[in-house]
Amino acid sequence: MDPKDEIKQKIDIAELIGEYLTLKPSGSHGFKGLCPFHGEKTPSFHVSADKQIWHCFGCSEGGDCFSFVMKMEGMDFPEALMHLGKRVGVEVKRYSSADQNVRGRMLSINELAAKYFQKVLLDSPKAKHARDYVTKRNISDEISQRFQLGCAPDSWDALSLFLIKKGYSESEIVTSGLALRKKSGSGIIDRFRNRLMVPLCDHHGNVVGFTGRVLSEKDKPKYMNSPETPVYHKGSLVFGLHLAKRSAKEKGSIVVVEGNLDVIASHKTQVQNIVASSGTALTEDQLTLLKRYTNSILFALDSDAAGFEAAKKGIRLAKQLDLDVRAIILPNDVKDPDDVIQKGPSIWEQCVNESVPIMEYLISHVTTGKDFTNVDDKRAIAAELLPFLQDIKNVVEREHWLQVVGDLLRVESSVLRQSLSPKTKTPVKTKQISREGATKSRKISKYEQAVLMLLGACFLDSTDEKFILGQLDQFDLPTKDLSELYKLMEEEYNSPVKSAQKSYFKRLEERIAGQSESESMLSLLNKSCIFAEKSFLKMSQQQVLKQLQILIKILQSQNERARKKELATKIRQAELAGDKDLVEKLLKEFNQS
Repeated sequence: MDPKDEIKQKIDIAELIGEYLTLKPSGSHGFKGLCPFHGEKTPSFHVSADKQIWHCFGCSEGGDCFSFVMKMEGMDFPEALMHLGKRVGVEVKRYSSADQNVRGRMLSINELAAKYFQKVLLDSPKAKHARDYVTKRNISDEISQRFQLGCAPDSWDALSLFLIKKGYSESEIVTSGLALRKKSGSGIIDRFRNRLMVPLCDHHGNVVGFTGRVLSEKDKPKYMNSPETPVYHKGSLVFGLHLAKRSAKEKGSIVVVEGNLDVIASHKTQVQNIVASSGTALTEDQLTLLKRYTNSILFALDSDAAGFEAAKKGIRLAKQLDLDVRAIILPNDVKDPDDVIQKGPSIWEQCVNESVPIMEYLISHVTTGKDFTNVDDKRAIAAELLPFLQDIKNVVEREHWLQVVGDLLRVESSVLRQSLSPKTKTPVKTKQISREGATKSRKISKYEQAVLMLLGACFLDSTDEKFILGQLDQFDLPTKDLSELYKLMEEEYNSPVKSAQKSYFKRLEERIAGQSESESMLSLLNKSCIFAEKSFLKMSQQQVLKQLQILIKILQSQNERARKKELATKIRQAELAGDKDLVEKLLKEFNQS
């Protein structure tokens, strides 16, 4: 079986799309939600789990699992094929274009290195100190495997020699960031030695790099990261997101901490909607990526001034991207979430559950120890808080905090508001997910809707496709595309060669795939199917049959109107030509129609 077909057979499109959107049941096999490709408040995005397709009636986008991932993740088809193949366990041969080949080789070498480090941690006698460290941090075997923790042996070239034996060149190993060129002479040496290895995965779960933590205090630096490579870009990757996505959708938020080991520790608790900024401020790319999965970001913050300074930039960017930002306040006697969890998982869970609006935290942090009767202190407080107020997009929220800050400083909120001019900060422009075709689709006529519903009804369990196709045969359909789709449906239905294992819909999909205009025709097919599923959603079989008769009458009425219009035009032409006999004949035909 072709990998594409095997993937489509194994994938659950509702589960896949449900990782990005909040879907609600719509019928026995359908779901609906807000479209991610254009702004809307009423759900017009529909998913058919039965036919494994999706369509938005607001912007006319639609397709299958591949088209959704391509639009949502900005992938091309080979990347989507590889990604979904990995998801369902279907082997897909890598495409041979230069860019794909380099990326593919880099992903493969990182994956192999991760397995090597894991094997060392599990089995090597020389990795006992690494295993002891993992045990000391109360990391279970299950969580260790979930994060693919490993150990880089205390050797100059053990990994490099292993990778060379597996067919990778020295140049590829260096390019991947796993090795360095020797300063003198030829050859390479391992970048990571005698370290606990934490693989860095992209949001699809591909290993793209590593963080290595020292296992001996004499080694420096404490943490070492992979350099920038063709597959690892520090400013774009969010550690732990591939494991946090599902939980983030369920809980409606993502917790952001500084350290990778904080994320790992949190997986011992119920807080698994968690990612790490890896000790740096979040970038716009990273926050835009997080926004795909949630609109609410929770920053774990302590009373340490340095930690707050590091988080400030990310907080401001998040507010400029119109995210709901909250603060998780850590107890005074701990330095990070890992410390909290060591004291008790329930304490950490409580901290997360008791998060506060970020402005509440900022006001408390900035005003601590300040004298509100001292003008210098008041000026310092205003200078610290006003940029954050400027970043708040929601008018109601901004006005609320202006009032709070104004009351604290004993200044009218209107005076503070005047200082929030656009010149203080140009808001970042939210990067949009692909919006091609996201303009509102043209309004289709009642006649077109009736044809779409009848065509789509051919694929419902409760209808007779032979009867519907026979009825449609007597009408002129409103558009060339609908006529073409009907023709293909009729050809497939009457085809002498049919696979008993494949549904009428699946066979038609394959027939259309062989046409020159397959993309637009498949889109129309999907639209008609979901339109029918949506329209006949709550009807009994008897009600469906009654509705089909109504739709057929709409077509009959439309054709009668079109016929009368055509006759009226011919009558005028005959009158102008002075052909009385023809006029009389056409009038008789007009009155009888």
